[in-house]
Amino acid sequence: MIDSNSNSSGTSAQASEPSPSKALVQSLAAGLREQIQRSLEFEIGDEASSLAFIDHYLSMLREEDRPPIVALVAAQAGAWFGELVRREFGAQWIGDGEEPRRLRILLEPAFVHFSPVDMAYEAIFSGPAELTDPRLPPGAELDGAYHLRKRPDEAAPSGSTEIPAEGAPPTPVQSEHDWVMERLAETPPMPEDQYYSLTGRFETLQLIVQLLATRRSAQGAEPTLYHLNDYVAELTES
Repeated sequence: MIDSNSNSSGTSAQASEPSPSKALVQSLAAGLREQIQRSLEFEIGDEASSLAFIDHYLSMLREEDRPPIVALVAAQAGAWFGELVRREFGAQWIGDGEEPRRLRILLEPAFVHFSPVDMAYEAIFSGPAELTDPRLPPGAELDGAYHLRKRPDEAAPSGSTEIPAEGAPPTPVQSEHDWVMERLAETPPMPEDQYYSLTGRFETLQLIVQLLATRRSAQGAEPTLYHLNDYVAELTES
């Protein structure tokens, strides 16, 4: 069973009792604060500036060979990171309330979804792990990517001088995924360890959201907020 919990502006977040997914996230994020307090003798807050301390803590586990420890910290760091994204951008959680790796963040200001726990695994490993790495969790392979729409947009390209014939279907243009990947490829390369850090992931997400907002504006489209139903409709049709 999948449950969801929206950001603070959503009605579900106003309920007196958090959803199972939200309760799991809150417990895991609190656990990370306790772990860092014990290990670094520093109390992290809820703001993005704490990412540097979290990345430092995760780097201390690079050589950790006990899978349960890696799994716990990845779950805790992923929950904290997802909560940061939810607060900073507006997003909602989905999951079953039991398995941390099934937790997923769905952004509201842009169609972007991802697994924060799998991103935390890759932050610990400083990149994708070898498939034979015994610290990898059971089940599906790690999915540390930001997922955007891959279907071509049904709209005329911004600035196009072509006038479609009357009754002709809209001209397909690049999907948001392909367009953003091209824009990201034009940016200066980032060292791999920096990219896979949670700081690097956060900065990349900031850039993706900015790029998508700029594209929509150039196309003359109004800002859109995406909700669970939008994601379900898009993913079931793709």
